[in-house]
Amino acid sequence: MEDANSGEKKLVSVVLVEKPLEDVWEHWIGSASIRQWNIPFDDWHCPEVENDFREGGQFNFRMERRADHEGFDYRGVYDRIIPLEYIESTSGGRNCIVEFQAIDNNTIIRETFEPDAVTPLDLQQNFTDAVLINFKKFVESR
Repeated sequence: MEDANSGEKKLVSVVLVEKPLEDVWEHWIGSASIRQWNIPFDDWHCPEVENDFREGGQFNFRMERRADHEGFDYRGVYDRIIPLEYIESTSGGRNCIVEFQAIDNNTIIRETFEPDAVTPLDLQQNFTDAVLINFKKFVESR
């Protein structure tokens, strides 16, 4: 997807979670839940979560492989929050928007983000898709 205003490439990941919006929202923003679902693969973990969930608040999610602890800190600031609908954040100068839509007792999550210039686009897309799928599994198992 290309942003019509800037001409920059954006990546989009979408998942349908078979749980009500209120449950999905609470797991998306809750630090204890983030620690459990914010991983792309089973051999990764998210050992540290700092989440000041408010406009202007900062976040830092440490994601790393269990075996060698190689990983990264995903950190940024929340720019705009509409409860149960929309979260916009900036990380490393790149914008990310997460939208939530209730459909009956299900929730669609759509994450649109600016990719970094270093990592191949397909790896970034696959990584984000995997995290959303892991989130879906986590929430639906509750």
